[in-house]
Amino acid sequence: MKIHYLTIGEVAKLSNISVQTLRYYDQIDLFKPMEVNPSNQYRYYQNTQLYYLDIIKSLKYLGLSLEEVRSALTLKPEELVVYLEDQEKRIEEQFQRLNKTKQVLQRKKEQIQAFVLERNMMTVCIKNLPAQKIVKIKTANMKVDDIPNREYGRISKVLEEEGSIFDTLYGGAFPFQRYESLNDINYDYLFTYIVTNKDFEEKYEDVEISTLPAGDYLSISFVLEDDEYEACYQILMDYIEKHQLVVEPIVYDVWMPINYTATKEDEFLVELKIPIQTT
Repeated sequence: MKIHYLTIGEVAKLSNISVQTLRYYDQIDLFKPMEVNPSNQYRYYQNTQLYYLDIIKSLKYLGLSLEEVRSALTLKPEELVVYLEDQEKRIEEQFQRLNKTKQVLQRKKEQIQAFVLERNMMTVCIKNLPAQKIVKIKTANMKVDDIPNREYGRISKVLEEEGSIFDTLYGGAFPFQRYESLNDINYDYLFTYIVTNKDFEEKYEDVEISTLPAGDYLSISFVLEDDEYEACYQILMDYIEKHQLVVEPIVYDVWMPINYTATKEDEFLVELKIPIQTT
């Protein structure tokens, strides 16, 4: 093989790497010139060295740090194969994690859109909903006006233990019947949606993994102010009676914070929904 020397500028052009980067590679002992003129410190590379520069670029493309690249260059070919297999597994794991994150983002976006883009506030509509996995915790004497920090704190801890996250939507379930006032409503349980596809272990005594069944639901959404909760519940009751619908004896209320700044006053969008019995 005919060997000749190249200046640092020539190497930069042939490899499409800047002169500054080549000087830095020299400083960190990653890619050093074959000779350096002691009088003017000009660097000279052998043309055969370009092959190693291509390897460095390839390893960087795979996501290796410069330190990892320098370590990989010391390996024998068979060792490099094992090393690259390990890198391949690591990238696959990252890909799977990012793909799960993308699915969570998409699901949360769809949930929020269903609320925010609801044009007919305080109007009953029928929604066909898919089955939705939830994590729920039983309650006793829990009212709509109560702030269930302990219960949601427990749900949040379970979700974290299972490698999931707490959803921004949460709510409760209570029997469908007439109530004299809002204070008469007692939640049977509180819940939040499970936004990941991960299977949970059934190992908790106080928390249960369940599913809101797929099907048609009567739905009404509103901004929580003054007496809107009671008013919308009454609208739902009237709609059911007027249309002689047969519904399941359970009401789900789902809450979504409108602002996420702790210093601002709490504001919520609320949806009441009741499953319609299938014939």
